[in-house]
Amino acid sequence: MASKKEIGDIGERAARSYIEGIGYNILDVNYRSKYGEIDIVAYDGTTLAFIEVKSRRSTRYGTPGEAVDWNKQKRMIKTAMAYLSQNRTFYSQLRFDVVEVIIKEKEIKQVRLIKDAFQSVGRF
Repeated sequence: MASKKEIGDIGERAARSYIEGIGYNILDVNYRSKYGEIDIVAYDGTTLAFIEVKSRRSTRYGTPGEAVDWNKQKRMIKTAMAYLSQNRTFYSQLRFDVVEVIIKEKEIKQVRLIKDAFQSVGRF
């Protein structure tokens, strides 16, 4: 059985491959600030997407995206603001996406992109 770290690594690789395959342009991976980490920063056209990847072995206890709770969203928003203050990045819009990955025995069973998974307005 794969460890949690292995599941996470497999999921992040699958997510990167998936979003590149549908036309996203990845700018950064595993961006860290004092507020937290954003798994992927990428362009979807001229929209700058901050993407959280959640990987699970099953949906027995809910979907992977359901694990992106209010506290995680708040950390992502603050981390995204840190990213923007450190990088001169052009964008027409900002968006927070989630990629859900289901993995069984180190094999990818499902990848699902949730565009605009949550909003940053009124979060602070």
